[in-house]
Amino acid sequence: MTTDDGYETLRQWAFHMEPLFIQHGESWTGSYPDADWSVSARTKEEAQDKLGAEFIRRQNAGEDALAYADTVYLRHLQKPVPGVYAMDNELYRELRGEGADTHRAFREAEQKRMRGETYTKDDYLRGRDG
Repeated sequence: MTTDDGYETLRQWAFHMEPLFIQHGESWTGSYPDADWSVSARTKEEAQDKLGAEFIRRQNAGEDALAYADTVYLRHLQKPVPGVYAMDNELYRELRGEGADTHRAFREAEQKRMRGETYTKDDYLRGRDG
């Protein structure tokens, strides 16, 4: 359960979560960061397909497949969680409204956040021109 302070902290940030795929011998496991469920398949592509299908199956069954996400996001702000990226929420809304490459922006913002630096629209635009 997220506290009022936790919700206030989360409102300051936009988050992006990418699934993780790990090869174990001749099989692949796919999961979302810190989820309590995963899928396995023979190839990475099959694991990607199965993870997407399982996510949709859970949603259609009435589950919130990412109900745990707020807890992961709060923990990520303290100690990075692989597959999770954070960006200032106001900047995210501005970039998204302009059709920016938010995937790239999340990665760049996260790198700077981890170094204790800010990430601005000017940083994004400089990266686009370079």
